[in-house]
Amino acid sequence: MNKQLNRRQRIQYFLMNLISFASIFLILGWIVFQLVQTSIYQTVDHDLQRLYEDKNFLQHQLTNNERKQEEITKTRKFATPPPNNFQQQVILWSKDGKIINEVELGSRFYDFQNLKLSTKDLKNIISIQTKDSNGRSLQFRSITLPVENQSQTAYIQLLVNIDPIKGTVEQFKKILIICMIIFGLLSIGLSYFLSKWFMKPILISWKKQQEFVENASHELRTPLTIIQAKLEKLFTQPNHTILEESETIALSLDEVQRLSQLTSDLLLLARSDSNSLTLEKQSVKINPFLEKVLLPYQELAIAEKKEFIIELGKEQQLVFDKERIHQLLIILLDNALKYTAPDEKIMVVSTVKNNEWVVNISDTGIGIADKKKAAVFERFYRGEVSRNRKTGGYGIGLAIAKWIVEEHHGKIELTDTLPKGTTVVLRFPVK
Repeated sequence: MNKQLNRRQRIQYFLMNLISFASIFLILGWIVFQLVQTSIYQTVDHDLQRLYEDKNFLQHQLTNNERKQEEITKTRKFATPPPNNFQQQVILWSKDGKIINEVELGSRFYDFQNLKLSTKDLKNIISIQTKDSNGRSLQFRSITLPVENQSQTAYIQLLVNIDPIKGTVEQFKKILIICMIIFGLLSIGLSYFLSKWFMKPILISWKKQQEFVENASHELRTPLTIIQAKLEKLFTQPNHTILEESETIALSLDEVQRLSQLTSDLLLLARSDSNSLTLEKQSVKINPFLEKVLLPYQELAIAEKKEFIIELGKEQQLVFDKERIHQLLIILLDNALKYTAPDEKIMVVSTVKNNEWVVNISDTGIGIADKKKAAVFERFYRGEVSRNRKTGGYGIGLAIAKWIVEEHHGKIELTDTLPKGTTVVLRFPVK
């Protein structure tokens, strides 16, 4: 993946994550603010609703205002207005929009001089704002009710001061905005980190794909080149018989067979990457199964003057994909035979213990260096010795072996055989 495409893809991931986080924070902040504001005003609105439904309270306010007006007229022309609780207020309005309960309001009457009567939202609780005699802003929750059968009072307005509540809401709003800004900055950093993190598997996959295509192309080109050369040679000598060119034909057929095997292995790896392969598990008696797989290799080892030892544990019946495990053992036994010399030893030990089926395939061959043990399971990896085409493969056998083991939820590891050689340890869980 080139740098420009990588950068473009990373920017897309960054913007996608940033927009997602920003949207979540904005929606969450708005919901929290609305819930807090609603819950705070709910108590005030409840008080207004209670006063509005209390007919005795409303009647008392109307009657008390008329009585106070009469007493003031009879006793004192100029009276000092009494103080009033400012948390809850009741205002009586005349038809022409004038306040008629100045005595009841007391000193607070001057704070409501700028308040205007509004009959648009009768019987609905609303928020209103006015200014007192000193020009300070006052906030109220209010409900206005029409009054019937009264000579002077046309409307009664109930008010609850919400300045402290409003201050609390504004303070909470500031804190919420600050928190959203802080978390917004954190989301930018997190989005950058996630975009980089998301790109890692893509880059690794792209790199593996490039390596896979390059290595596969190289491995496919070699046998094709040989076949092409041999066929062209046949055309240069059209009078030769099949017997005379048998060596050339045999070599071409050998390369065709190698090419067919390589193609099958590549197809298997490609299908394993796409998760389109499924295991066909069945109940299998392991000892007869192993004997059938190992016997041909034991005979081959004897023919090559190599010692081949088989140790099988107590008979068990396990569940696995018979064909894939067969393929796994062939890959490992081929390697064991390939890298051991005459008079050297190969040993296969099978045991079932601690809910595990353990298979050890040991040889006393050339061994594998510790720093290369992890790399041998990579696709198309081949050690220096195996690069000889007469003995070496294509470097994908152990990659297939690892896939088969992992599909059976098992583990494969390489250890040293003392004094020399390699031991492949297979561990499969017993279910």
